[in-house]
Amino acid sequence: MQTCDDTVTLAAPIIPDAPQTRIPLAQRIGLHWVVRFLITWFGFGLLTAALVAGLQAMSVEISPIVSTGVLAVCALLAVFMVTLLIERRNPADIGLSLRRFVIDCLKGAGVGAAYLCTAVGILAVLGGYRITGVVFVGPALAGALVLHLLVGVFEETLVRGILFRFLEEGLGSWIALAISALFFGFSHLSNPHATLWSAIAIALEAGVVIGAVYMATRSLWFVMGLHTAWNFLQGALFGVAVSGADAPTESLFQPLIQGNHWLTGGAFGIEASVITVVLGLGLGIFFCVSAVRRQRTMRGLWWRGGINVLRNVS
Repeated sequence: MQTCDDTVTLAAPIIPDAPQTRIPLAQRIGLHWVVRFLITWFGFGLLTAALVAGLQAMSVEISPIVSTGVLAVCALLAVFMVTLLIERRNPADIGLSLRRFVIDCLKGAGVGAAYLCTAVGILAVLGGYRITGVVFVGPALAGALVLHLLVGVFEETLVRGILFRFLEEGLGSWIALAISALFFGFSHLSNPHATLWSAIAIALEAGVVIGAVYMATRSLWFVMGLHTAWNFLQGALFGVAVSGADAPTESLFQPLIQGNHWLTGGAFGIEASVITVVLGLGLGIFFCVSAVRRQRTMRGLWWRGGINVLRNVS
């Protein structure tokens, strides 16, 4: 008698995969990009209006430092809230890691200081800048530092944290860099002594550079530090005009600026100097290459579906 121990295995029924519906490009951009962009702007405007109304109700004088502080705080809050509540992401993913606040700000300030000091040093070697005296005015320097810090926080949150970031996630890094740089440069056309050349110069030496730095570092604190040091050293330390504003009378160094306007930047300041533009282009190329090598650039939404983000950026 033959026995056999047969094990019968029932095969699982084969269920075909449900067809994946590809969301059209226009809808992906609308859902993942434009909507978040508009929500962020609306939140920023609402927070600003509420805070200004509160300060006015308390009869607080709206000085330049206070108004800039309101804009900086509300812009940051809007970005934090949209990132956490709408995007459901950690703010560290977009460059707002609280752990790295101090170190990244200091690193960025170092880059900004080196950049500006090199430009002024070259101008001095060429005979366009000379120090005629040194005056230490502590309160003026402290006030300038606070003001330029707030300006740096506000403008970088606005341009790199909102405009550049959403453009990048929708259109890719390079288109976002070009658009945000042009926006940043031409937004300075309303400044005193501004010209078409000064707007182009700022777009190249600041818009491209700071955008490239953000791509390479993925830290908003870093670019805030860079922007702060750049503006503070121009006015409070070297005594030159900052983006067309009149040169401060209480700077640490009392300068004599003379020579061709293409070298000195004329009444607009050293930001309109070809020296700064050439240095900026070199620095911008360096950080663009760094971003590519570190694989921190993005492709536009037409290349793939979903929200276009970088992960695990350290």
